[in-house]
Amino acid sequence: MLGSCWKKGILWRAGWLAGVAAGCLGAAACGSGDQNTQSATSVKSHKAKTAAAPGKPGEVSLGDMVAAVSSSKGPPVELKFSVPVRPEVGQATEIDFALIPSQPLPENVSISFQVVDGLDIVDGSQMERVDKLTAGTPIRHVLKVLPKRDGIFAVTAIVSYTASSQEMNRVFSIPVIAGVGLTDQVAKGP
Repeated sequence: MLGSCWKKGILWRAGWLAGVAAGCLGAAACGSGDQNTQSATSVKSHKAKTAAAPGKPGEVSLGDMVAAVSSSKGPPVELKFSVPVRPEVGQATEIDFALIPSQPLPENVSISFQVVDGLDIVDGSQMERVDKLTAGTPIRHVLKVLPKRDGIFAVTAIVSYTASSQEMNRVFSIPVIAGVGLTDQVAKGP
């Protein structure tokens, strides 16, 4: 009986130590002191990926892009985006887009972009209509935006397409964090 209690005590202590270690590692990873280190590591990692990828705007690998959010799901289009560098207030930043048509294949597609107050579109507010689509083949577009203040903004992409001789739209939302994001949240912390 004593051996059984001893084993349970050792196992309990080992579990407790593992929990404390995991908590410390989690706190170290999420702590405000290490945030800059994480950001610097992420930036270095992203720069390394970007250096390996083609250097021209609009040629980011689809694997390095993020899917834009849409309230409607499914075919016939998917929209992916990449923001290669964090936008800074007063500096124009390019956002790479890839529109990927799928089955049932639309007859044509176009995109118009809109932004909220605090963010301006400098170039690329429209992607003209594209006919003769191929399923799975991305259509590239570059949007250039200019943040006017720190904050988290939404870029809205309205994808218009014709399917079965009917005009339809699918709306996507793309988050853009400019400068330090929401300064109130940064000051308050979690």
